[in-house]
Amino acid sequence: PAAPFSGQAVSTPVLRRLGEYLGCPRAVIEEALRRAGPGRGRLGEVLVSSDIITADALARALRSQRVDRLRSCGIFSHVPAETLGELAPLVTEVSVDTGEQFIFQDRIEPYFFVLISGRVLIYRTDETGKEVIFNSVGPGEPIGESGYFAEGQRSASARAIEPCELLRLDYADLSKCFELAPELALGLLDEVTDRLRRQTLMLEDSAHDQWDTKESLRHLSEFLILSESTAFRAGIEELILQMVYTASKVMRAERATLFLLDPAAGELWSMVAEGEEKRHEVRVPATSGVAGWVVEHGEIVNIRDAYEDERFNPTVDQLTDYRTRTVLCGPVRSLQGEIVGVVQVINKQAGYFDKDDERLFKAFCHQTSIAVGSYKLYSKLMEGHRRMAAMLEIATAVGNTLDIGALIQNVVEKLTEILECDRASFFVLDRDTEELWSMEAHGSELKEIRFHASMGLAGHVATTGETLRIADAYQDQRFSPNIDKATGYRTKSILCSPVRNRNGEIIGVTQAINKLKGEFDEEDARLAGAVSSQIAVAVENAKLYASTLDMKNYLQSVQQSISNAILTLDEDSRVITANRAALELLECAEPACLGRDIRTVLGPANQVLVEALARVSSSREALDDYDVSYTSPSGRAHNVNVHVFELTGHDGVSQGLVLVLEDITQEMRVKSTLTRYMAKELVEQMLSQPDRQGLGGVRSKASVLFSDIRDFTTICEGLTAEATMEFLNEYFTLMVDEVFNQQGVLDKFMGDALMAVFGVPFRRDDDAIRAVRTALNMSHTLEKFNESRRERNLPAVHIGIGINTGEIISGNMGSVKRMEYTVIGDEVNVSSRLEGLNKAYGTDILITESTQRDLGEEFVTREMDVVRVKGRVQPVKIFHVLGERGHPLTAEQQCFESGYQAYRERRFETACREFRAGAPNDPPCRVFLERCETFLSAPPEANWDGVWVARNK
Repeated sequence: PAAPFSGQAVSTPVLRRLGEYLGCPRAVIEEALRRAGPGRGRLGEVLVSSDIITADALARALRSQRVDRLRSCGIFSHVPAETLGELAPLVTEVSVDTGEQFIFQDRIEPYFFVLISGRVLIYRTDETGKEVIFNSVGPGEPIGESGYFAEGQRSASARAIEPCELLRLDYADLSKCFELAPELALGLLDEVTDRLRRQTLMLEDSAHDQWDTKESLRHLSEFLILSESTAFRAGIEELILQMVYTASKVMRAERATLFLLDPAAGELWSMVAEGEEKRHEVRVPATSGVAGWVVEHGEIVNIRDAYEDERFNPTVDQLTDYRTRTVLCGPVRSLQGEIVGVVQVINKQAGYFDKDDERLFKAFCHQTSIAVGSYKLYSKLMEGHRRMAAMLEIATAVGNTLDIGALIQNVVEKLTEILECDRASFFVLDRDTEELWSMEAHGSELKEIRFHASMGLAGHVATTGETLRIADAYQDQRFSPNIDKATGYRTKSILCSPVRNRNGEIIGVTQAINKLKGEFDEEDARLAGAVSSQIAVAVENAKLYASTLDMKNYLQSVQQSISNAILTLDEDSRVITANRAALELLECAEPACLGRDIRTVLGPANQVLVEALARVSSSREALDDYDVSYTSPSGRAHNVNVHVFELTGHDGVSQGLVLVLEDITQEMRVKSTLTRYMAKELVEQMLSQPDRQGLGGVRSKASVLFSDIRDFTTICEGLTAEATMEFLNEYFTLMVDEVFNQQGVLDKFMGDALMAVFGVPFRRDDDAIRAVRTALNMSHTLEKFNESRRERNLPAVHIGIGINTGEIISGNMGSVKRMEYTVIGDEVNVSSRLEGLNKAYGTDILITESTQRDLGEEFVTREMDVVRVKGRVQPVKIFHVLGERGHPLTAEQQCFESGYQAYRERRFETACREFRAGAPNDPPCRVFLERCETFLSAPPEANWDGVWVARNK
């Protein structure tokens, strides 16, 4: 097996059992398990059901255990404990028995694992069913991380060698983990990169093995050269001439000829020598002449007068200007007994060929058969060696380069060489456009060839997956001559092979055109299929590399976008990387910063930071320091939070340090504070005015919104503190979003109450309108929130909202190091009192007259009362907001309008009739009905000013 991957822990982590986290004595646990008996379930469930521990204690223990187990994995080891605590709920524990397979090659599976205990075998099953072992994984190592970058596609299988405990994480949740812990994404990217590097090393080992095979073949060829006729060195032409010369001498003939059979062309051919230098090739039909008859019948022929024999073909005589008289011709057979040619001697020097000549000729034919067979075997062996060497070059190229364009060009050129054809192409299947287009077309005049995926022979292969060997393209109806017409080229023979990915899906087609000698055979088809498989691997590798590169670029972009300064240093304290924030804080351009000693970059004015780096370098323990003074090269003073920790590789060896500087100077503090209370664009506008960033306030007109939850104590009755906090966070998130949507400023939370301001830090003419619209939107959002609560069998939530418009003071309050943006003033208190009056009138949104005046015709309201709120002498006229412009009044609300008019005129009997009509469905009618009935029984004093005094806050 290969060496362990980078995710393996330096040593096997010590796994603590759940009982150790619960803090229960062993005796108590054993007694609880004994009482529970067989089939008792998990330990935690038994202890909770036995009232030994609470469910909350169990949840905390499980959370702590998962945090420790995540930390045992190298890629999680540098994630802060607090962040690991947020990741823990996303993790599921899984147990796997010995021999159980839990990852299956070539499947789509959505999970990523961390091995806690036991060992796992990583392997792949090849086409013959043989398992190819990749690695064995130990505790602390991640499993299945590559599938995250391949949309869940498994490249190998995983099986437990011994009982295993694992943590399982969904790929979708893994993406959430990256948001919570960006350093986790960097660790995972390093893990994938390291494993790709190891796979490349495995490919190089394979290439080395193939090189050894090549060397063995070379030695074999040398042995053949030494042990056989020297004609092997010269080739088939010299072999023919040697055979001709020997035959003529042995048979005492004037001439001799060795014809070899070309089955593809249906011809017999020979290289005829005329003198010592002049040679030319002679080809005759394999079915004509004396030689043709011998090929057909496989017998020796002895002819005394050639021109008297009807089988004789005088063509060769005519070509060579020679006169044939006597002929002795016999077959040359392969080792399998098939006829591969004929030997022919002509014109015996004295007389005719007799029986002794025939016996000698048979022996000569036999020796010739051996020689030709040996040469063909040698040639086939050398051809196989040549093709294997070319395949080795292709496999090596696939393993050594990820430039898909250059790689495919190289592979297609090699395909042309291996198949000994005129041209070759690789067509990519574009599923979106249903087209085939030439990623590489070797020898073509066209830069790109594109056609519909159903056209031509390539289209047929892409559609059916069938490999085609065509001897004459123009005789096949599926062939499309359009490209030939466009280029002036003439296509003859064609070999088309599909290119499939690991899922068996067709992703393209390889096509070889015009075999240089003969036609494409089965061996060519098998070879084209092997090359197509290499192309598929190249495309898959390129896609995986592109996905990895995209992730790397994404993570680098994330690093650059982080507002904190981040620098990585090597073992010699030289700066390796620095994000944009770091360069700005250091006031240094990237070329001038990278590669320099950090002590030089920081300068003598920042000795505190230099000493912090030295401490971490020597102790290897992370350091956090807060509110540290930093002076930039230009002399500008900053306050920074400092975080330094060791940077280690996959093998646990230190590779340097990471330095994080969080700028908390005044501008950063103000910006950090303000973005929690107001929209980003308001913050940017405010920060553009330096006079607003310090302590102090500004007097201005604004609208203040105050909201509170009704019966909050009842809603939270029976809830734990954690559940109450979760409920408030969910509720406030919805409400604050509505405030920000209308460019409001969140001032503060007070228990279950919320206060927002419209008109600070910059006043607008529509401040009151945006405040009221926010109130209505909060009510609509609350309705949807209550629908979801009803589905969970939870009580509905009701709120009251009060809005007042007036002059307030806004600004930063506190100290230079800790300040908050807030508003104060009497008008702020009025909005709070107004919110409380909703309880008295049974309303949800009340506004003051000052707010009503600024609304124009945007909303439908009704005057509710004139009241004197607690803590204020001047009475306030208040209005109930019913809805946006065009909102219709109900019959009950119309009754209230009439009744309220009579009430203001002290016509209490009339008012009672109107209020009584609307009382069943309108709470304000009920309130004023009771008030008027009281006035009828005890009329108010004559000097009553019509103002109702609110006794409660």
